[in-house]
Amino acid sequence: MVVTFSEMSQKIKAVLDPFDARIDFAFYLSTNDNQFILHGDQTMPSASVIKLMIADYYCSNFSIDELKNTQYEIRETVFGAGITPILDEKRFSLADLIMMMLALSDNTASNQLIDFIGIEKLSQWISRHYPSTRLSRKFMDFTNPKDNQTTVYDLAVALTNLMAFPLAKKALFNQQSLDKFEISFAESGEEKVDFFNKTGEGIGIDHDAILFDEKNQKTIAVLLTKYDPKIVSRIEIVDLFSKIGALIWDNFHD
Repeated sequence: MVVTFSEMSQKIKAVLDPFDARIDFAFYLSTNDNQFILHGDQTMPSASVIKLMIADYYCSNFSIDELKNTQYEIRETVFGAGITPILDEKRFSLADLIMMMLALSDNTASNQLIDFIGIEKLSQWISRHYPSTRLSRKFMDFTNPKDNQTTVYDLAVALTNLMAFPLAKKALFNQQSLDKFEISFAESGEEKVDFFNKTGEGIGIDHDAILFDEKNQKTIAVLLTKYDPKIVSRIEIVDLFSKIGALIWDNFHD
């Protein structure tokens, strides 16, 4: 039986409704011709998903040859996600840094990309192209009272834009996290649907932005969540992502 977009949206809404009073969340779902949005205007702490916008800046303003041939030396490493702090090599191409930022969510690589162009110039470009997104600080810089912010709509646009760049597509196709939307289908063995995603995590923050590409149809889902871990467990949040991912994934099999 074919499930209509409206039916799928209502099933997702039924999953999200019980959380409405317990957590802050924003959800976006679209296909080629339809959109379904809950709390779409709500600005949320971005965690790592703002790395999509950083990647868009570089892919939009540099050629692939420039990205591959421009070398940059890492001057300072930070903790958190990533592999650069444990590598002996400290000099990488911009393309390598983008790949590590998206595929491994490498915070040090991300900060080098911010430093290379300058946070002021980069944040201005992001604000022009993504009106509800603010890059205010580097990653793991907790001395800065401002937080990076974004919305589900801006993330959907960023994910769509990055599909035009093979470097970004490769990185997002190989993104390391399998514990959000993907948990429903990562081991399914299906090959007809490609998916590209970027997750974000923090204390009381879990995000995922994902694009499914099946033949001539693209489906985008973005869920941003902010919650009090003393009230709502992360297991509940990950289960929420899994249930929504399963509903979307089932739609490809009807």
